[in-house]
Parts: sequence; structure tokens; C-alpha cells
Amino acid sequence: MLLLLSVGLLMGSILVLCVKKNWESLLLSGLCLSLTVYFVGLMIFIAKKGGLSQEVMNFLFFSREIRAWVQYRFITLGQLGYIVALGRYLFPLFLVELAFQYSMLSALRKAPLARRLALILPGASLVLYYPDVYRRLVGVLPQAKDILVQFSYVWVLCYVALAVVLLVVEYCSTTMHFSRRKFLPIVISLVALATLYVLYCGQDPGQIYRFYSYDYTWIKGVGYLQFALSVGGYIVLVAVNVVCGILGLGSLLRYTQTSFTSDRDEVVLERKFDVARTGASVFVHSIKNQLLANRVLYKRIRAELQKEEPDLERVRGYADSLYENNELLIGRSEELYRTVKAKSVRLVPVKLGRLQEITIDRFRKKYPDGRVRAGMDQELQVLADENYLSEALYNLLTNAWEATIGYEEARPVELLSHQERLYTVLEVKDHGPGIQPEELKHIFEPFYSSKNSNFNWGMGLYHVRTIVRSHLGSLRVENRQEGGASFFILLPRYGTARRGQERKQHDSHFGRRGL
Repeated sequence: MLLLLSVGLLMGSILVLCVKKNWESLLLSGLCLSLTVYFVGLMIFIAKKGGLSQEVMNFLFFSREIRAWVQYRFITLGQLGYIVALGRYLFPLFLVELAFQYSMLSALRKAPLARRLALILPGASLVLYYPDVYRRLVGVLPQAKDILVQFSYVWVLCYVALAVVLLVVEYCSTTMHFSRRKFLPIVISLVALATLYVLYCGQDPGQIYRFYSYDYTWIKGVGYLQFALSVGGYIVLVAVNVVCGILGLGSLLRYTQTSFTSDRDEVVLERKFDVARTGASVFVHSIKNQLLANRVLYKRIRAELQKEEPDLERVRGYADSLYENNELLIGRSEELYRTVKAKSVRLVPVKLGRLQEITIDRFRKKYPDGRVRAGMDQELQVLADENYLSEALYNLLTNAWEATIGYEEARPVELLSHQERLYTVLEVKDHGPGIQPEELKHIFEPFYSSKNSNFNWGMGLYHVRTIVRSHLGSLRVENRQEGGASFFILLPRYGTARRGQERKQHDSHFGRRGL
């Protein structure tokens, strides 16, 4: 079983690091690799120490041949002991660092020194358990052996407990459904791997250095495996390892797959827009030429009206239609040009009440009878360019209303705000039929539209996404179980609500960012 777990963890660490190269992935890979090193060290030690029951041998090595191969590998006791020390003391460090990484508790975020202090105990243990240092220390102070055994066992358990508590608290504090769904696999994986670690973490490297000695100090180590387990005990041991192994590795693979899919979709979307960007200028130039031709045609129609006995109603109808189409195409071409052309935004503190006012005012101009229920925190601030962000919200509101009208009773669309972890979330909710699964994969692509292509060019949602990204945020969409869809704009949280005063002196510190 440990052999399979070691192989699975090794593959998992490599896969995580290959899929996504960032600090989080580095910590996850280090976590898996340290547990792999620890299990490998334990297996070698158990194989060399011997005295195993047949059941335990099968549990660990599957066969005598594998156990014999492991047993006769050449390795010094100092090397073997330090391999175990590396795995034992690096795993809780990586685990607690990951918990700090995921935790959004303000106390931890405001105290980055805590993450550095977490290095002290693992670092000190690795120094004290270095073979030469350990032998000299125990040789001079024999009682140091017992102190090191008890102290190291206590602190590794405390690290594991702290990490699990932080992860569980963070998961329970997450209220947005998609955030919890994304966070759950990593919580399950880390808790399962921590449980596996706790099963074996009692093994002290000092026992390996003092291979030929035995006293009560070592009872927390692998010595318990040498006792004849009852049938029930053996079943429990196997079940715990199997369940934790499947949950840990399975959830890790699921998380890795989700990250890979998200990154792949992002790259594909960027490539599609790059293609659209290269052809945009040609497209706009061509359509403007067509618009000029339409204007010439319009003038000819007007000239026809000067002739004797023209069909005035028909000609005027054609002329008006042509003029309207002309103006519509001009507006669409300008919208397209504005989307693909590099712009800049100025990020300054803006109250959500101000964004709500501008957004609804724009919405009323297009849909005077449109029904909107606004529920934003009026005093809460975000870093934003109010013109661009309100334009993004306006686009989402109009899409939501267009999806709602004609679908049963036209219920109000909703403009809401939430505080979620380190994000301020702006939600636009409709009560329409929702979005078809096949459309969800394409709705943010440029030039994709499920509506009438004569009036919708499919650039609206991509334009919204571009604006959101220029605000250092992200855009999500989900169908709700009760019906309808919700679009979420996740923006980095900016402090707390400021009531009664504006901090205008901060405006000069915010630069420009390309759209």
C-alpha cells in the first residue's frame, strides 16, 4: 500500500508542477514529494528492521520479493535517517504554508511574518537531526534524545492541526457556490494527505540513527506495525490508507484537471481574440467602405424623389431603412473598434453606489420600462474606472433583461454585491431560461452570439471580460438551480467601506493599465 501511495504521490507532484507553474503549485508539489520521501524512507527502514507479520508485509510490500529487493539496497543509517527527517519535517511545513496561502483571515494576511516564523521549527529540526549534529548532541547530552522525540512529535501534530483548522474555516467561510466547488477538492486532498501523514508521523529519525537500540521512546514509531494486528485492526488500517489515498490523490488530480482546463480555455480564448484583433482593422475598413457606398445610395434615392411621379412612400421607406441600417453599422463598427483597440483605464477608489447609479442610468436609456432590483452596498469601495466598469455592468444588465423578457413573467433583473474572501463580487442575476451547456463554453469568445447576427456581433461579453481583466479581476457565469443565470465580476477587495469621507489623496498613486 505504501508503495502504491509513494508512486501515486510522486506522479501527482510532477503533474501538478507541469500543469501550472506558480507558488501554489510549487507548494503542492513539495507537499506530495515530501510525503513520498517520507514513505520511501519508512519502507526501507521497515524492510531492513524486519520482524513483520505476514499481513503487514503484504500490506506494505505486496510480496517477499519486493521486500527483499528493498531490504538489500545499500544505504547508510545516516542517509536513511535523514531521508525520513526530510519527509517528516518538510510535509507539515508545506501543509501549513498552503493553509496560509488559501486562508483569507485578515489577521494572517496582515501578518506575513507568521509565514516566515513557520520555517523556524522545521529548519531547526532538520539541523538538529542532521546525522553528525544529532550524534554529537546525544553523545554530550543523552537526555536530549527524549526531548527531541517528544518536542518534534508535538510540533508536527500542531502544524497539521493548525493547517486543517485553517482549511476547514476557510471552506466554511466561503459562501459563493462556485468558490466552494473549486476549493473543495483541494481541501479534501490536503486533509486526506494529512491523515495519511499522521498515521506514520510518529517515526523519529533518531530511531534509525540508533538502529540497534530500543526503548520506550520509540513506541510512537513503526514499532506498532510489528505487533500482530487483529482482523478488525488490520481491516481498519487498510481501509484508512485506501480511503485517504483515493481521496488525496483523486482530489489532487481533479484539482489539477480543473486548473489545466481553466488555463487551456484561457489560452484558447486569447488566441482566438488575437486572430480577431489582426483582422479587425481590415474588417472595420471594409465595412466603413460599405457604409460610404450606402450613403451614396441614399443620396441617389433622395435624388430619385425629385423625378416626376416617383413612388414616394416606397422610396422614402427604403431610404429610411437604409439610413437606419447605416447608422446601426457605424455604431457597431465603433463598438468593435473600441473593443479591439488598446485602451487604458485609471483605477481609483469608487463607491459601489456611484457605479450602481451610472449603470442603471445607462440601462434606463435603452430600456425605460426595464425592471431592475439593485442591492449593492452603497458605501463599499472598489478600485475601478467608473466609466469602463459601469459599461461592463450595463452590458450584463441588458443581456440579463433581454434573456428575461418573453420568458414567463418578466421578473426584475438584479444587481447585487457580496464580500467573498479577498474579493468584492458584483453579481448580475436574471430569471430567464438560463444558458445552454454548449453555449457556456463559447459565450466569452469574440464574434460568438446566439442572437440575431444582424444586430448582435458577439463582442459584448468579450468586451465585458476584457474590462474586468483590466481591473485585475475575473468574470464567471453559472446557471442557478432555481432557474436563470448569474454573472459574477470578482474584483480584488479594496479595504473597507469609508463613510463620511473620501480619500482623494490616494488618486495620484494609481497608474494606468492596458485594457
